[in-house]
Amino acid sequence: MTKNVVACLLTLLLFVSCKEKNSSEKIEETKEQIQPNIVFILADDLGFADLGFTGSDLYQTPNIDKLASQSMYFTKAHSSHPTCQPSRISLITGKTPSRLGAVSHGSLGGVDGSGIDMKPEEITYGDFLQNAGYTTAHIGKWHIGHGDNGPKDRGFDVDIASNEFCCPGSYIYPYKSKVLSEEKTIKSAVPDLESYSPETHLTEALSAEAANFIANQKGNKKPFFLNLWYYAVHTPMEANKDKVEKYKKLITPENKHKHATYAALVEHLDDGVGAVIKALEENGMADNTIIIFMGDNGGELRSGITKNYPLRGGKGMFYEGGTRVPMFVHWPGVVKPGSVNNERVAGWDIYPTLLSMAKVDKSIARNKNLDGADLTPLLKDTNVKLENRQFNWVKYVSLIHYENKTERNWPGRSIIKDEWKLIEYYNMPYDLDRHQFLLFNLAEDPSEKNNLASENKEKLEELIMAMDKWGKDVNAPEYDMEKFYGEVHRASLKK
Repeated sequence: MTKNVVACLLTLLLFVSCKEKNSSEKIEETKEQIQPNIVFILADDLGFADLGFTGSDLYQTPNIDKLASQSMYFTKAHSSHPTCQPSRISLITGKTPSRLGAVSHGSLGGVDGSGIDMKPEEITYGDFLQNAGYTTAHIGKWHIGHGDNGPKDRGFDVDIASNEFCCPGSYIYPYKSKVLSEEKTIKSAVPDLESYSPETHLTEALSAEAANFIANQKGNKKPFFLNLWYYAVHTPMEANKDKVEKYKKLITPENKHKHATYAALVEHLDDGVGAVIKALEENGMADNTIIIFMGDNGGELRSGITKNYPLRGGKGMFYEGGTRVPMFVHWPGVVKPGSVNNERVAGWDIYPTLLSMAKVDKSIARNKNLDGADLTPLLKDTNVKLENRQFNWVKYVSLIHYENKTERNWPGRSIIKDEWKLIEYYNMPYDLDRHQFLLFNLAEDPSEKNNLASENKEKLEELIMAMDKWGKDVNAPEYDMEKFYGEVHRASLKK
């Protein structure tokens, strides 16, 4: 073989090799550019310890536990607010509820901006994903707007089963209340599910709708985003009788969790998550679908529904039990299965994280002044830290809860900074001596048993100043007892 022939062969081999390499690089580049499908599952009132893998001694959640074992679990995830409505407004806009004036649960007795509707100028994550080429769907509870402020007006192509109330009229078909007033019965009725039967629990019906939506996306060249906001496990406490009877037999005097119907409702939620996973697998979408699972606020303590042990307090409270929620992210090929992240994160982080996950073009309109942080660096590397973060919550009472007079309804604010937490409670018309400070070191006292306010004045003053500065920065509504309650309401309470 002559030198010229050898040279020609080497040149040819080099050309083929380079071409194959370039082709391979293009394939990898194409894979990287593909937008993933995303499913965001939000559970209503699900407590920190309400899952098998988070420590429940009664509730059985095999589907959620298995998915969590394949995900990254955030041990210090917080809701944006101790109650659901402001929490949801924050989730979908990426801003703290206080920046939006949403510091009260419901419109009755709230301050300016804290009514039931999200502000119209806000750009939701549904809007930006829709603009980025996603087919978007919302299924389940909405509770942040109605009329022209419903899901289809806020970035969702599909809207299924969203009513105009805080919760469903009933979990039992036809999903309407038999005990509420006529007005509330109409608002709480869950629409779009007339084709189901008395044997179908509401959570099962929502899961079937989610599975149908997923199946309908097969062959669609566009990625999809499913906003699956379950009504469960919010009241009313209703579940299929066979599940309730199962848990009645399992409860012992030693159990911390003792509510059989709530346990059954949690199991319905778990069945629903299992149905969504099955739909993704059967339609060949599991490997390119991110699943985010989260609760909207702490577990409900009223009527002995649940306990958020070892955390103190529950829904409506500033204690950890009021805002710490289960949260994990399943991201095939990116997140290390079974990984655990101890960084403190919050609901307002979901919005910028979705932006990053979806590879949204920078030119697409999105909210300004986002308060959240992009969590994708943490999801890709457990060693990444988010520096210099502080977390603030503001909650003023709503008159719908006011006469209860329990701590879950006290107005106040709180802050967490460098594992130090400060709660400030404000005065109320019937208790003008209510004002107080509670200071905790969460690293040493995660159950918030020891108030250090009197013995650590320096840290107390530091956190008060930090709360004041933050409030001014986000233009948080200031607490005004006269404005908030008003003479008429206070007079009615004296009767």
